[in-house]
Amino acid sequence: MNKKCSLFIILIFFCFYGNSQNTYKPETQVGVKMGATISSVRFDPKVNQNLNIGFIGGLSFKHIEEKGLGVQIELNYLQAGWDEKLDSSKSYSRRLNSIQLPFMTHFNFGNNKSRVFINLGSYLSYLLSEGESIENISKEEEKEYYRKEIANKTEFGLCMGLGFTQYTSVGIFQIEGRGNIGFSDIFDNNNESSITASKNMIIEISLTYFISL
Repeated sequence: MNKKCSLFIILIFFCFYGNSQNTYKPETQVGVKMGATISSVRFDPKVNQNLNIGFIGGLSFKHIEEKGLGVQIELNYLQAGWDEKLDSSKSYSRRLNSIQLPFMTHFNFGNNKSRVFINLGSYLSYLLSEGESIENISKEEEKEYYRKEIANKTEFGLCMGLGFTQYTSVGIFQIEGRGNIGFSDIFDNNNESSITASKNMIIEISLTYFISL
């Protein structure tokens, strides 16, 4: 009876030990992000545009509670807008400077040093300021939104990113390419306007440096 009891205790110990070895230790990280944006606005009726290059930078927080699964939250300053494709002697562009708050689910695959990840979630942004540049365009050629302020400063949208994380002795480096699609129109699309859609579309390429807490 004593032998059976001892064997039972030993089996319980090894089961507990085995499970403890497989338990994932949660990770919490904070970081600084910098990168570039490529943006345009999806107008309806369509407006031909060039690539519009801007800047993105901010703070990032990441918490991985289970192996392969966590959350990533950011607070970014983001430059977007659009640059219209016109005759070589004419130009029109609009710069939109916003503060952006993305909230994403973070999926990662790999080992303790190198990981591929997917970020998927939504964002909320608020327009801080805007700038407009008009050159050699007559009053008759101007579109209805020229010299007109952005109507809707608050924007909601979806974002999805793909990237790579490398853990090193001096910190954690994360490279990411991300797409942002706005659901809100930046101009009013009422009966008095011919514009039925005006939504931001932004691609960002960034590098974030994290430290582990």
